[in-house]
Amino acid sequence: MLKKIILSAFISSAAFAAYQAQLNVNSHDIEGQIRIDMAKMGNTALEGAFIGGRILNGDEHNSDRIGSIHPLAEISFMVQRPVNGIEGLSLGLGIKGEYTRFDGQNFAALPLGVEADMKLPLATLFPIYVGGALYYAPSVLSFSDSENYLETRIHLDIEPIHNARIEVGYRNIETNVKNRDVTYNDAWYFGLRLDF
Repeated sequence: MLKKIILSAFISSAAFAAYQAQLNVNSHDIEGQIRIDMAKMGNTALEGAFIGGRILNGDEHNSDRIGSIHPLAEISFMVQRPVNGIEGLSLGLGIKGEYTRFDGQNFAALPLGVEADMKLPLATLFPIYVGGALYYAPSVLSFSDSENYLETRIHLDIEPIHNARIEVGYRNIETNVKNRDVTYNDAWYFGLRLDF
C-alpha cells in the first residue's frame, strides 16, 4: 500500500507546483521525495527556499539491529543557491524533521545539514552531476527514545533529457536510540529525478 502511495505522489507531483520529484529504489527499499519552490508559490522574497517531504520505506535487509521496521517520514526546509566563482556548484543549508518507529521505539529528530550538487565541467554527450548531503541531530535535537541522527548521502547523476536525471547513489541513515546504536538504512540505490 505504501509503495502505491509513494508512486502516486511521484507521478502527480507536477500538479502540486513541485520543484523536484525523486524516486529511488533498490531490491528492498523504495524512497519518494518531493520539494516545492517557495518562490513559485508567489513569494519572491523566498527565492532559493524549498519545503519538502520524503518517505523511505526501509527494509530489515538494509538495516542493522532492527527486527520490526516502519517507514521513515520526513518534512524539510532548505535554502539552496549557486556558489559564486565556482561554475555549476550549488550549496544548500537546511533543517529536517524525521520520524519513524522500530522495535516498539519511537524515533524523532530535527537534524541540521548541508547539501551540495555540482555539474561537472566535462565535454560529454549528457551532463554529469555529483552531489551529496550530510545531516546531523545531536541529543538536544532528538526526541522520544532517540539519542542522535546522522544521514550521509552521495550520488552520481546523468541528465539524458533536460530536467530529468538518472541517479545512482548511496545512503546511510543512523537512528541511534538510548543505549543502542541503530543503522536504519545502509544501501545503494537507483533513482529518477525530475526538475520542474
